[in-house]
Amino acid sequence: MKTAVICFSDAGAALAQRVAGLLGLALADVHSIEKYASKYGFTAHEKIAADMEALFSSHDALLFIGACGIAVRDIAPHLKSKTEDPAVLVLDDRGRYVIPILSGHIGGANALAEDLAEKLGALAVVTTATDGAGRFSCDGWAASHGCAISSMTTAKAVSAAILTGDIPVESDFPLPEKLPSGLIRGEAGELGIYIGIRRREPFERTLCVIPRVVTLGIGCRRGIAAEAVRAAVTEALGAAGIDPRSVVRAASIDVKREEAGLLAYAAEIGAQTSFFTAEELNAVPGDYAESEFVKKTVGVGNVCERAAVLGSGGGTLLVRKTARDGVTVAAVTVAGIGAGNYEGLTVAAVRALEGADVIVGYTVYCDLMKPYFPDKTWISTPMMKEIERCRLALETAEEGKRTVMICSGDAGIYGMASPVLELAEEYGAEIEILPGVTAACSGAALLGSPLTADFAVISLSDLLTPWETIEKRLEAAASGGLVTVLYNPSSKKRADYLSRACGIFLKHRPASTVCGVARSIGREGELSEILTLGELENYAADMFTTVFIGNESTGIIGGRMVTPRGYRHERD
Repeated sequence: MKTAVICFSDAGAALAQRVAGLLGLALADVHSIEKYASKYGFTAHEKIAADMEALFSSHDALLFIGACGIAVRDIAPHLKSKTEDPAVLVLDDRGRYVIPILSGHIGGANALAEDLAEKLGALAVVTTATDGAGRFSCDGWAASHGCAISSMTTAKAVSAAILTGDIPVESDFPLPEKLPSGLIRGEAGELGIYIGIRRREPFERTLCVIPRVVTLGIGCRRGIAAEAVRAAVTEALGAAGIDPRSVVRAASIDVKREEAGLLAYAAEIGAQTSFFTAEELNAVPGDYAESEFVKKTVGVGNVCERAAVLGSGGGTLLVRKTARDGVTVAAVTVAGIGAGNYEGLTVAAVRALEGADVIVGYTVYCDLMKPYFPDKTWISTPMMKEIERCRLALETAEEGKRTVMICSGDAGIYGMASPVLELAEEYGAEIEILPGVTAACSGAALLGSPLTADFAVISLSDLLTPWETIEKRLEAAASGGLVTVLYNPSSKKRADYLSRACGIFLKHRPASTVCGVARSIGREGELSEILTLGELENYAADMFTTVFIGNESTGIIGGRMVTPRGYRHERD
C-alpha cells in the first residue's frame, strides 16, 4: 500500500519517525508542517489541509498521528465512495490506539490497523460491525483476496444479514472445510454469495465475488480505438460466460506497447499490462490458430493466444482466438492433488480435473478423487506400475482426449512429472504441469510453522536411490543446521530407516531437539504430534507419515512447532 503518515506535533513527529521504520516507509512519506519536517527530514507543507486533496487521491492509505477530529475535518471534503476512498487511520501521539476510520474493509484500514498495532504493542480499535461480532466480512474478504464485488448495495445487504444469521455461499473454487462464521454451504436461498469468474446468479439475490485471475491476450491493428477493444473483449468473454471483472492482466506483443487504445482499455478496467517479443511468443508451447499474414507482419502467427498463456505464467486457454473489427482476443486462467482431499486441491488442479475426459493415476489416489469427479473416465494402475501408468496417460492424450494424470502432493516433488516428461518425446501429446501442495507444506501447517527458515526435504526410500547416497544427504542436512523433512520414513522392509536417520542427526543435534510428525494429512485418521529427536528415534512411522526434524532455533510456542523467522529479535 502506498501510505502517507501525517503528524502535527513534536511527540507525533517522533512517533511518525518510528512508524515509518516499522512500515518500511521513507521519511519523505511522512508529512508535517515545516517546523517538524525540517527537524526530522519529512515532507514539508505550509498547511496540511490545503494539500489534502493531493494526498487523498494519490495514496492507498493515510495515517494521521493526532486527534480523530483533525483527520475527519481534513478528509471530509474529499470523500467519494466506499470503493474509491483510501484507507484512513488515526494513531494517538502516545502510540496506544490505532483506529481505522475510513475504508476499513475494502481499503484495508482494519488490516493495516491490526498490523501496526502488533508492531507498536498498541491496541487496534476496530469498529466495523462484522469484525466486532466476529462474523465474515464479504467486502473485506474480497479486498484481501484481490476480488471484485458485483454490487455494494447487495454487499451491504449481505453484511446486515450475516449479523443476524448465516448466509449460503456457492463457489467454483475449493472452500475450506470449516467456513468462516456467518457462512454455510448452499445452492438456494433468497440471498447468498457466489464466488467465481462465471456470469452466474444461483440465489434469488446474489452477491458475486469475482476473483481477478483471468489474463487476456489481445492482438489488434494499428491505431485501434479503446471502444473496439472493449467490444471485442466483451463479446469474447460473454460468449464464454466469463465475467469481465475477472480480468487482471492484458498481454500482447511488444510492438503494441504504445498502442493507445489497448492501453486505455487496460487502464479502464484496472488491468496490468505485459508485452512480449515475437521470439518469446513463438517459444510458447501449444497448438494455436496461426495466421501467415500476422506472422509476416509481426513475426508470430498468433499473438492473442500465445500472449494470454505467457502473460498468465502458463495456463489453460478458457477462450480461444476470437476476432472482431480488427481485434483478436483469447483468455487464460491459471496436477498434483495435494493430500488427497478436495480442500487441499489447488484451483488449477480442480479446473483441470473438471475439464478432463480421462483421469489416470495410482489406484489409491484415483479412489480418493473419484467421489469429487464421479462422471469422469478413470484409468488406474497399482504400485510399481509407474512407467506403464505414464504411457497409458500419454497414449490416451494422443487419441485426442483431455487427459489428466494425478499423483499425491506436488507432481514435481517425488511425483510423476519427471517420467511423463521423459517419455513425452515418444508421443504427440503436449504436457502441462500443474502445482499441488506437497506434504512438507501441508504437514508443516498442521504442526505450526516449522519451515519458516531454510530447510531440506529428503526421502528415506532406497527403491530408486541407494542408501549410501541418502546417508550423505542426511549428514549434509544435519551438519548444515537445516530443518529437515523426511518423506517415506519407514515401511515393513525399511523398519529401522527412521531410527538410522535420527542417529545421524543425533551426532549434530541434542536429543531434546524439537521434532514433529504428521500422518494421513488431509485424510481420515489425520494426526500430528510434537516430540523430541530422542523420542523420534524409536517412533513407529509408516509410509503415510511425514517427519519434521527441527534445528537449534526450533521450539514450541502455544503448543505448536515453530522455527522463528527472526522478526521477534528485530522488535527486541
